[in-house]
Amino acid sequence: MKKYFIPFLILGTSMLYSCTKEEIISDTNSSSTEKVKLEFKAGIDPVSRTVLVAGNKVNWEENDAISLFDQNSNNKFITSTGGESVIFTGSAQDNQNTYYALYPYDADATISGDGITTTLPAKQTARAGSFVNNLNPSVAKSGSDKTLIFKNACALVKFTLQYSGSNKITKVMFRGNSGEALAGKLFVQVNDATPLTAVESEISTEVILSDDQGFENQKDYYFVVAPSELKNGITLVLYDANGMEWKRSSNKPVTLKSGHILNLDKIEPGEFKKVIRISTAEQLIAWAESEDRLTTDVILDADIEMKDMKWTPVGSSMDIGKGYSGNFDGNGNAIKNLSLSGTGNIGFFGGLAIGAKVHDVVFTDATIKGDASSSVGVVAGTSLGIIGSCKVSNSTVSGSNNAGAITGNNSLQVNNSNVQNVTVSGNSAGGVAGVNYGKIEYCTASGNNTKITSTGLSAGGIVGSNSEEGGTKTSGRVLKCAVDGITIIGNRAGGITGENGFGTVAQCVVNKCNITHNSTGNSANLGGVVGYNARGEVVASYSANSIIGAAILISEAIGGIVGYNMNSASSPAYVYGCYSTHVSLLGSAVKNIGAITGYNNGHVTSCYAVLPDGVTGITLIGNEASTGIIDHCVEVGGNNYTELENASDLTVTDGTVWKAAEIWEITASGVTPTINVNYIGEAGTN
Repeated sequence: MKKYFIPFLILGTSMLYSCTKEEIISDTNSSSTEKVKLEFKAGIDPVSRTVLVAGNKVNWEENDAISLFDQNSNNKFITSTGGESVIFTGSAQDNQNTYYALYPYDADATISGDGITTTLPAKQTARAGSFVNNLNPSVAKSGSDKTLIFKNACALVKFTLQYSGSNKITKVMFRGNSGEALAGKLFVQVNDATPLTAVESEISTEVILSDDQGFENQKDYYFVVAPSELKNGITLVLYDANGMEWKRSSNKPVTLKSGHILNLDKIEPGEFKKVIRISTAEQLIAWAESEDRLTTDVILDADIEMKDMKWTPVGSSMDIGKGYSGNFDGNGNAIKNLSLSGTGNIGFFGGLAIGAKVHDVVFTDATIKGDASSSVGVVAGTSLGIIGSCKVSNSTVSGSNNAGAITGNNSLQVNNSNVQNVTVSGNSAGGVAGVNYGKIEYCTASGNNTKITSTGLSAGGIVGSNSEEGGTKTSGRVLKCAVDGITIIGNRAGGITGENGFGTVAQCVVNKCNITHNSTGNSANLGGVVGYNARGEVVASYSANSIIGAAILISEAIGGIVGYNMNSASSPAYVYGCYSTHVSLLGSAVKNIGAITGYNNGHVTSCYAVLPDGVTGITLIGNEASTGIIDHCVEVGGNNYTELENASDLTVTDGTVWKAAEIWEITASGVTPTINVNYIGEAGTN
């Protein structure tokens, strides 16, 4: 659908349009399961017209196409004309009670229930006065009358270029300051109100508009973005044809709503600054020794070999003026054989300050070593910036304090990053971060040679210790992370986090891991997902095919999901909508060995477990059930799985609301349920 925006005034945020499919009576046999020719009429929804200002016009364009979903397939429907009202034709089954549709047509789009999966590209072509054709996703559903009312699944961000300089602007980038997902694989739940849209994979935290011919002055431009709460504000970056840039940031919270326009108003760029492009180790070191290294933006244009090269970490802490605050773009290139040791915060970056973004960098064969007070990581020792789409492999990280393959201390955002075949050791040790006070989302740790060891207390496949910081409700969040085939050793050890204090671990997966401890005492807590859950929440997660403990070990508590689930009256602990399957629980822990939790005095809700073949005598909860609240669970050996969906909703620390009925996919009586991987709890208001 082509949207023509005739100039009009938008104050703040304005509602977008939607389009209505009016009924055309088909002469086909409605009882047939074969595809037949159908027609839909698309026009302007008069309801949506009432929220538009005068002068705005919305048209379909010749050869526009939509995806129409019947029971078995995604069908392409095309219009041969343009205008406010057109006819779409195509072939589909004519025996459906409900049809779902998607604009624009996407041959790879799929549907599950009332949810459509499609793609919103992060790289978009600029078009003066509008957005490019076949870009802004809209969805609709219809009854048997074949009337479709399309509604926008995404938001628009508008700016008006006001520029009197001589630089030819060819690219504009928009992002949230906390690394929120703005594009990628979308899951859109279709309903009668506003569609619910979430980015489920292939995440991009920034959206780029490009025009090789140059952006036009005094013209309006639009980004198409996924709905999101940008709670720490936004950044807009303009690039000229020579790669120089101008940047504007704001820390004011911003809401991107489906069907709405966020108007950034007039953008008047000043002086464009240079971006350092680096192709050799010598150039990289020269930048790291320059006076403006903490603020300069960098792009890598080639792999960098650092063997036998001395490296001094850029930035020493997260403080402004002491930490790196620029944009370091690895451009998909690798930094190889980085080796360094010392005191303080140690990594390629010693510290990332607020505003920093490090992304698309690959590190291989790195060796990072810190002292007793260090926070150490390959990418950064400590971070208050955004780390996205980074990879670390075949590397060793060690330090007596906080150690992680990506960063020792994450206080803002690590997103879509992966570690493989790494060795990490420290007091709090994690595959991604030693400690997390921010958000870690869509990250993985894998490789049979990956070994995470706590030399003090906590070890986790993703995070050693995950905590809410200073009452900030959106901190301490680990979402949609996965570990596979790794070894985790610690006094509090878990597949995802060793310890979860007031934080949230949600939609995470642990598979084929070995989780154990080296202690000779009986204070160790081991869990398939979290070792020690201290008044936090573990939600919609599962562990499978792992070995927890060892035959000769004595532990305090061993659980398929959580080892020790600790509650308090003011801050309850929850294990909600989780399951374990074929997890071996080994060693002695008195009575505190359970297929879900070893010890529980909190809440265990909507959970079930399947023991390994031939194993008996292990119940869902290890200790006496009366010490905690257990509800809507299925005890080991039971199969009344529909009970799982009947649990009350759970509101977690950051205000997100999770619904058991949405978490579970129950296909048939007696068949073990799975977790709906497309579901993410509804965003709260905190």
